[in-house]
Amino acid sequence: MQIISILAFPIVITVGIVLIPIVPDYADHHLAEQAVGQTMRWFSGHIISAIAFAMSILSVGSIGKHLQHSSRTLPVLTLPFIAIGAGLYAAGLGADAIGPLAVQSSGHSPVIFFDGSTLWVTGTFVVGTIVFGLGLLNMVVGSIRVGLLRGASRYISFVSVLVFMVAPMILSGWALYGVAIATFGVFVPLALAIKRD
Repeated sequence: MQIISILAFPIVITVGIVLIPIVPDYADHHLAEQAVGQTMRWFSGHIISAIAFAMSILSVGSIGKHLQHSSRTLPVLTLPFIAIGAGLYAAGLGADAIGPLAVQSSGHSPVIFFDGSTLWVTGTFVVGTIVFGLGLLNMVVGSIRVGLLRGASRYISFVSVLVFMVAPMILSGWALYGVAIATFGVFVPLALAIKRD
């Protein structure tokens, strides 16, 4: 059961990301408008992704709980960074899911939403990525330090955290797939290490 709770985040975030219609260039708001036209995929992909970030708190908590049982701990700021970052991601995903659909429902082009929200939504995602990424970094470095992650798994997890933090800088929907892969690169080695531990 513990392994499932750890892997829930990467699995659910991947489902959400795959559902979101790809916007090849975030700077072209007309491409985003076309993606919004796939209403149910747009909405459900964003909402499932937001739920995944909420689940990440449980995944990290499960890792922390395992370490406590063996008298080891994650760094103190790990869970606060994860929780705050997850909250920011959920807020950004919620706004990005509902905002353009609400504008479209009122008879206007979703481009209005994208033109007006760039600073707000993008800013929320940037801060969320930094804070959540710091939480992941704390978790991975802490897991290496206490001997949970060893050998190649520590490098895979560490590099995956960096990919998670850098991929969103690529202004394309394709970068989301990098985020999905990175979450597996962080959490699968940890789940396997806990199973082995």
